Order: sequence, then C-alpha cells, then structure tokens
Amino acid sequence: MLGSVSSCADDLEARLFYTFMDDRTEWKTAPLRQEGGVHYLNIPKNDIPKNVKYAEIHHPFATATAGDGGFYVFSDGMYGEFKARIDGHYRNSRISMPMFGVKTPKAAMTVIATGMRYYLFQMARVEDNKYTVFPRLELHGDDACDDLKIEFHQLGRDATYADMARTYRQFQLQRKLIRPLRDRVKENPGLKYAAESMEVRVRMGWKPMPTSVEEQNAENEPPMKVAVSFDRFQQIVAEFKKQGVDKAEFCLVGWNIGGHDGRFPQLFPVDERLGGEAKLRAAIKKTQHEGYQIVCHTCNYDIYSVSRIAGLWDDGRDVIRLKDGSMARQKPPLSGGVAYLACPQRMYERFARDDHRKIRDLGFRGAHYIDVFSIITPMACYSPEHPLTKEGYAEWARKIMGDAQSVFGGVASEGGFDHCLPHLDYALYVSIHYDPDKPLPSLVDRHVPFWQLVYSGYILSTPFSRATNYTIKKPFTQLKMIEFAGRPLYYFYSNYREGNRAWMGVEDLRCDTDEELAESVRAVKRGFDEFERLKHLQYETMEGHDQIAENVFKTSFSDGTAIVTNYRATDFDYNGRKVKSMSYIVAGK
Repeated sequence: MLGSVSSCADDLEARLFYTFMDDRTEWKTAPLRQEGGVHYLNIPKNDIPKNVKYAEIHHPFATATAGDGGFYVFSDGMYGEFKARIDGHYRNSRISMPMFGVKTPKAAMTVIATGMRYYLFQMARVEDNKYTVFPRLELHGDDACDDLKIEFHQLGRDATYADMARTYRQFQLQRKLIRPLRDRVKENPGLKYAAESMEVRVRMGWKPMPTSVEEQNAENEPPMKVAVSFDRFQQIVAEFKKQGVDKAEFCLVGWNIGGHDGRFPQLFPVDERLGGEAKLRAAIKKTQHEGYQIVCHTCNYDIYSVSRIAGLWDDGRDVIRLKDGSMARQKPPLSGGVAYLACPQRMYERFARDDHRKIRDLGFRGAHYIDVFSIITPMACYSPEHPLTKEGYAEWARKIMGDAQSVFGGVASEGGFDHCLPHLDYALYVSIHYDPDKPLPSLVDRHVPFWQLVYSGYILSTPFSRATNYTIKKPFTQLKMIEFAGRPLYYFYSNYREGNRAWMGVEDLRCDTDEELAESVRAVKRGFDEFERLKHLQYETMEGHDQIAENVFKTSFSDGTAIVTNYRATDFDYNGRKVKSMSYIVAGK
C-alpha cells in the first residue's frame, strides 16, 4: 500500500554518522533518489571511508518525540512505541530479514537493505525523549565489500506493521525467492506431510556437554550417553500409534557416530552403541510402515578435531580463518570438543553431497534437518585457500541446503534467516532469544509475529525456541504458540546440557521408563489434537495482527480465519463470543 510522500525526494538526504576505529567521528549527507513510493540510498563502496568501526544511516522521516504516536518493529519481532522512557537503545543483531518497519508523524516505511545486508544491524535509540530508528553499518575496520544500498518504501500514514511485512513479502515474491506452500505441496508429497504434521525430535545419544576434553582423540574421547536406542525409538513410535497420534515427522538427532555434535564432519558408521546400521534401517522402515515421516539431523556449520580418527580432520584446512589467520571457533566447546567453524565451500565439496546420498540410502525422506545455517549471520573467511565474503558463505550454505532439498524433498534448519531462501522449508524456531518468562528489553513493548506476517503460508515455522514441548509449558507460552500459528515442535531430551542450561526450556519429554514414555506421548497427543483443528492455517498467509483490547490479540489469515487470544485474568467478549481467560477462540471460516 504505497502512499503519497509529503516532501519532494529531490531535497531529501540521509545523514551518515561515522565512528572510526580510533573513535574519531564525522558525519556526511547522501542524497535519496525517489522512484514511485520508494527512496533509494546508494553509496558506492569506494565512497565509504576506510577504518570505519560503524556508521549510522539516518533517514529524515525516522525520528519522533515521545508522545507523538507511532512505533518501530524489527525483524526479530521486537515492537516499541514512542513513549516517554529513560534514555537507552535497542540493537537487533539477529537479522532474520534485512528489513524493519518504522512509523512516525512524518511517514511510515518498510526499510530494506539490499547491499551490505550482512553488515547492517537495526537500532532504536531514545535520548531526552527523542527517538531515532536506523540501520547501523558495522565494519570494525574492514573495507566495504559492496555498495551500501537501502530502500525506504513509503507507506500510507495509517500503515500497520502487517502492511510493512506485506511490503517485504511482495518484495520477496518479485525476486522469486518464495512460493506458496499450497502450490509447492502439489508436487512434493513429503513437504505436504510435513506441513500437516508436528515435528518430533528425538535426541538419541551425546557425549558430556559441555566437555572437559577440548581436543579429543581415540584415547581420550569421553563415553557417549545412550538415551534412546534404535530399539527404544521403535517403542516411542508404537506408543504414538497406541495413543492415537496418527501423524508426525520424526527427526533423529545424534544417530551418527559419537552422537549429537559428536564427531562432525564424520557421520558414519552409524553408532553401534545405539544399535548400528541394521537396527536403524529397521527403525526407519517400521516408522514409515506405521504412517509417519522420518528424517535426521546433520550439521555442516562446525567440525571437531576428533574426526581425525576417521582421517577427516585435514589439519584444519576446512576451518574458517579469521583476519589474523587463526581458526574460527565456537565458545564454549561442545560435546565433540572445540567446535571449529567450518567453511561451507569445503563442506559442500568434501562431505555434504556424498553424505546426503548415504543418508537417503538409509531410508530417510522428508524435511531433512541441517543445523545452524538459518539462525546465524553468514561469516567471512580469510583463508588464502578458500576465501569467502559473507555473501559467498551464504551462497555455499544455500548449495548445501539446495542439494539436500533435491535429495530428500525438503530442508529444515534451526532458524528463519532468509539468506537461506529458497531452500528453507521449515524453521525450527523463528526466534532463539525470545523468552516469554523474561522481561523484554527496555525500549520494547511486546514481541509480535513480524516474521510470520511475511512468511506464513510459505515457510513452516515454530515461533520461538521455548515453544518447544509447548503443551507442558506455562499457559502464557502455550497461548503465544497459538497466537503465532506455529507448527508444533516436540523434543525428547531437549534439555541435555549439564547445569540445566536449556535454551528450549527445562520442561522436557523423556522415556527412561515406560511410564515416562506414556506421559510424554500424552503431552504430544494434546498438541496433536489441537493442531488437527488448526493445521489448515499452515497454508494461509497471516494478514493481520492487532491488539484489539489490553492483553487481547487478533491474528487474521488469508482465508478469513481469525484467532483471538486472551491473556487477561478475566474473560473477554468478542462479537458475542466468550474468550476465556488465558485461552483463545477461532473465529471466521
């Protein structure tokens, strides 16, 4: 819904505030070119000064005074209104989409980064009750590798954040990066099954996490805990069938040698401590015979020196190199020891393609899970053997995901970062850092389904990591799952790290005993029954999301359906229908 612009763009300028590595500052102006309802900023990379730490890009319309009305909404779903607050700022560093929305008395805009997108972060700041909302280019002394390009799409003055999301959805459609699920499933029965079923992950085995053995080998590798053998997994499937959970996509985690995060890039042989390859094949066949879909978990993001046991370590030549030549690593170490960050080009060329076909030969089919890729900003690699820009990293990650998509029929990954498009069918969770049990940042008023307003009906998703096992979580979390129209995600042994450091929540599904197994499946059955009533919405676009009264929200879909969620301590009347406290109704079609 492009609207008229109150000022002529010929005299509009963006202001760029540079901070250099020596903390010196300066500012410059840059013209904004208008075409239709869009203001374009384009700064050639050679015009970006050297040794910049970061640069703020201020559009003249993206300022407001407390009390003016209006809001900002970032790609992580954090929404803040321009109200009186103490001085502060909010920085969104998890750029799932290179866009955000802002509405001030001057204009409403969808702001889209198209050049240097992996270096642009989203900022809101208030000083003396004066708000500024802007992208911040963070270079940390590196030279710009591309032209800085930002599009400011002007919307009507009554625009909502749903309109801002819709603008970006149309932008992605024009680039042919997304297609409606309802069209894609016509040619892909595995994707259709995934869209109409819950995701059930089963962590089978793992070494101590975190580990005390950072560089592991055949002599010092810690023992693996076996939580779910392949025989025990068949009993999980049998219990699902017994309790009437008739549809689920199972994902086996830690089926590979060494268990979860055990010896990547080594996957094979299938770990004998879980039962070995013959029993894995039998479990896959049995699961499919019972009418379920079954996939598995792999990772091309990090690797471990313990893979030298199989001759795969290659003296670290597969590892991303930092500017100083050192090997990039994740902190703290994971189950397999120091988690060195892998170059996706090397992973594609050396391992991924062959591994995908070996895994398919085991019998797995469906939305194959590749860990991490879609929940991180791509990294630059400074190796002289395989240098990559951040965009180069994204390209090779997409090649790995695209190959898996062609082999298995679908791809899932850990988040919803859209540099993985068009090869992302399911985002395990859109947000990894939103925690409904914790206070929001000081400049944020609520968490809204901004990503879902763009991609629902195109990409399957669970809204946030703590929505895992949602039917055994607090009522607030359960209701958020419904409000955001998530695909249910269940996880046996989600909480496996020592010290109860559980980013998916301490509440867990377990099956150490038959009684535990039965109770866990009862929790899944509650979600199954609820999803059966709502699963048609996975094919619909989310067209609106509004707070219709204090602590009452309405989520609207393209088929006319609406979900009304009531977080009040008292009941709410919606058009003559009672919405009970901490509950919801489905209205419309």
